[in-house]
Order: sequence, then structure tokens, then C-alpha cells
Amino acid sequence: MKKIILLSFITTFINVLSQSIEFKPSIRVYYDSSLQLGEKYQQFQKFVLIGNSQDYYFAGAQNYLNDTGQYKSKGIDTKVFSDYFKERIVKQKGITNVFFNDPDGKLRYEEKVQMTWVLYGETKIINGIKCQMAAINKYGRRWIAYFSKDYPQSLGPYKFTGLPGLIFELYDTKGDYHFTLTKVEKFTDDIEYSLGGYRNYPKDKYLKAKYNMENTLAAFSVIKISPDEQKYYESLVEKGIQMSNNPLELKPFE
Repeated sequence: MKKIILLSFITTFINVLSQSIEFKPSIRVYYDSSLQLGEKYQQFQKFVLIGNSQDYYFAGAQNYLNDTGQYKSKGIDTKVFSDYFKERIVKQKGITNVFFNDPDGKLRYEEKVQMTWVLYGETKIINGIKCQMAAINKYGRRWIAYFSKDYPQSLGPYKFTGLPGLIFELYDTKGDYHFTLTKVEKFTDDIEYSLGGYRNYPKDKYLKAKYNMENTLAAFSVIKISPDEQKYYESLVEKGIQMSNNPLELKPFE
């Protein structure tokens, strides 16, 4: 059986005995999404989900190509950080692992995600498949999902699992985040990736470290810059904060 090794999880800091995660998926799913990352900043992002009813990998489509070595570029790969949603999510044996890659470092955290859904009788047709409605209050938002029992894998975008079928559509009632399934196919290549090279933090410290990497001038602290350059980079940081001040998890510990 073919084995897929997610390459971005392998760095020069990994030793031979580093811990790895492996699972055998049954499907590969593609989603289109609309992400309101900031008050006036919206992005459209494609995602890939690979898994079975217990274990899965979820990432932006470009990151998936990078992780599996399918994206090839001559010279410097400028797209390696191109996905606006940079985190990869991997769940195995009930533990959700969240990975973040940045030029300044690699971080991850682990958590057990509890999903308590309410099922409704309302249905709709999505891509020719009859789907049933469900709802949940999670991460400071109310989410509506439409799932299909025709695909019994208890999977969905991001961390949203636990329904008796695959999620075809997921959105929050504020209209900020919206995922829609565009394709689903059988996929049974073994998945393997290493945890080496990632610093494992508690979730609160991970969020703080990730924020500092993305929204401060820490990356420039080791080089000498002029006062004018300082002001310029500070303006870029401030713009970046405004463009990403609406995270999917408004309440990360809800």
C-alpha cells in the first residue's frame, strides 16, 4: 500500500527516533471556503481533508501540496507560506494536533475537542446529495452544518467532527466562515508524519507565541534597522493585525 509522508513535518532537526503519527484514511475531501479574517478583509481558500471516522488531516490546499511534495518550483518556493489559513490539523486516537509553520519557528499544541451537536429534521441537497442539518455553539460562534449519512465518516472542516456522517457544508451564523464541499473521493494511501521539529506548547502559550510571530517585529530584532524602517515595518504589522482580527475561534477555550 502506498504511503504518503507529509514533508513539511520533516526538518533537519528531526532525529531518527522522533515520534510520528500514522493512520489509514478512507476518503479525501475538497472544500471551498470564504473566510472573513478581518473586518474588511475576506479571503477565499481551498482546503483538503483526508481521513476516516476517527483520524484525519486538514489543511489549506497549497499547504497540502507542499506537505506531500506535489508542489514543485524552480529556485525559491515563494508559495510555501501562501495559504492564508496556515495551520494544519491532525487528529489521531482522540487527540487533535494543531501545527503552525512560520519562518521564525514551528509550533504545535494538543487538545481533546468535545462536540455536542443538536440534530434537526431540516434537509437540503448539496452536490446532488441529501444532507441533514445540525447545529452547535462552539468557539464563541453558532455553527450550522449539513451532513450526509451516505458518507459515514464522522468528519468535517477544521475541528468539526462527531456527526453521524460527513459534513458537506459548515458556516457560522455571523457569516464570517463558510465551508462547502466540492469533491469527495475514495483515498486509502497510508498517511504518516513526524512531530519532530515542532515545539509542543499548551494551547494558551501556543496562541501567544503564534500571535507574536505574526504580529510583532520580533523577526527584525536581530538585525539593525533605521528609525524610518522601524516605522515602515510597524505600519505593516498594524495592517496585518487589522487584516486578521477575526479568528475562527473567538473563544478558544469554549
